[in-house]
Amino acid sequence: MLHLSTILKYYKRPEIQEAIVKAAQDKEVAVKFGEKGFGKRPDVLKYPSDVIELAKQGATSFHCSEELWINPLQIGTNLRKQELDSLRKGWDLVLDIDCPNWTLSKIIGWLIIKTLNDHGIKSVSAKFSGNKGFHIGVPFESMPESLRNTKTKDAFPEGPRNIASYIIDYIGKNYTKVTENSVVEFGNKIKIPLKKIEEVIKKSHEELTKKICPECKKEITEKDKKKQNEVICPRCDETIKSEEHLSIFHCPKCHDIIKIESKKSVCSCGFNEIPKKILNFKEIIEVDTILIASRHLYRMPYSLHEKSGLASIPIDPENILKFEKSMAKPENVDPEKFMFLDVSKTMKGEAENLLLKSMHHTETVPENETGNETMRKIDEIHFEKAVPKELFPPCIHNILKGLEDGKKRSVFVLLNFLTHLGWDYEKIEELMREWNKKNPEPLREVVMIGQLRYHKQNKKKVLPPNCSNNNYYKGFGICTPDNLCAKIKNPVNYSIRKARFLQREQKKEIKE
Repeated sequence: MLHLSTILKYYKRPEIQEAIVKAAQDKEVAVKFGEKGFGKRPDVLKYPSDVIELAKQGATSFHCSEELWINPLQIGTNLRKQELDSLRKGWDLVLDIDCPNWTLSKIIGWLIIKTLNDHGIKSVSAKFSGNKGFHIGVPFESMPESLRNTKTKDAFPEGPRNIASYIIDYIGKNYTKVTENSVVEFGNKIKIPLKKIEEVIKKSHEELTKKICPECKKEITEKDKKKQNEVICPRCDETIKSEEHLSIFHCPKCHDIIKIESKKSVCSCGFNEIPKKILNFKEIIEVDTILIASRHLYRMPYSLHEKSGLASIPIDPENILKFEKSMAKPENVDPEKFMFLDVSKTMKGEAENLLLKSMHHTETVPENETGNETMRKIDEIHFEKAVPKELFPPCIHNILKGLEDGKKRSVFVLLNFLTHLGWDYEKIEELMREWNKKNPEPLREVVMIGQLRYHKQNKKKVLPPNCSNNNYYKGFGICTPDNLCAKIKNPVNYSIRKARFLQREQKKEIKE
């Protein structure tokens, strides 16, 4: 924990003040005053002396936006997207890594840096978050001016969201491997027993691994596996299935012996060898960038962290695996060593390849795991009025009681859940404001309003995550199933079933 004497002694240093103000250029700043929360927004830092003056008033940490603004003081929650776009100069890519294990946090940071280097980006910087993870940054100067007839500066928050999703998928497929002895190899360099990761992450072997085609990198599903283990008898047309991949089948109907001369392809691309087993990387990492909205903040370089008492210091990206938290003790901090989002090595447009691939990845990979059939069934149902709270599933009721953990993810769940059940945005905003008051530590209003505005402007309709997605309901302890939960795959299905049942009962009453 931070003591007042430590705070004042640290922020009194001129080199710390100058480093913080330099990082605040063209950015919205929010100042945290310990347990009292954040000060006014928007705010800016113009002079080094502002830092120590705010510290004397009780400031404990400084946070800034990923977005770069023409005039940060002109932005506000009442502005439409077009108005925000006109004020935005650009945005820095800041990947905020959070993992419950320190060793895994360093490995994840290292692999993200390798991935960015793979895509031709040289201006990669890294920063210790101040507590459990790291921030990996790429300055806006690396981005192309426009892409697909859209100004890159306006591709926020979609741009960083797409990139974060693509990077997680890329790392899993290219830099993880699960051996026959159940050891996970990271980047052909670091080996950790899968059992140890299971214990740390608190997830099963099945959740943490998946098989992919080594040729095209497509995931090999159970459906693909079943196709491998069945054959149609040429004599009687009987379909014969086996739990193992066999070259000889014995038909139980006509007793004919069927010899398979050549095996079916393991993958639709034609590959016919043993699939590669990899780590399901998204199960061990939380990248806040995936859930960001406009005016999203991150802890500024050289700002202190209230819980750990450490400083959020820039580090050498090439030596992230060697970093230790003791290096971030306030008395050990040297602002002259490294910069975060250093533009001196930047080449304009070097991130174009990454942007293009992340856009293509988002277009070809479904945003949730519900499947087309589920979407069709739900889209067939139309509600003239908002489905009442009484028909909500237990997990949604548990969210609405208030949460210690998982609040940002709950915003994503609630928005997609309520819009599918006929709630208009005015009612959704009202409900979410009420819910946020119940949270022991409420979310900043700008986070909720930003997500709400983004959702409203995004025409694509997406279901909330499926019940089986452990990053959500089970992940923050709100999954308390009742009898109906066993029959559904998605929270929306629960309310639809209850609504249908209610409609049928009302029709019966009318007939009687």
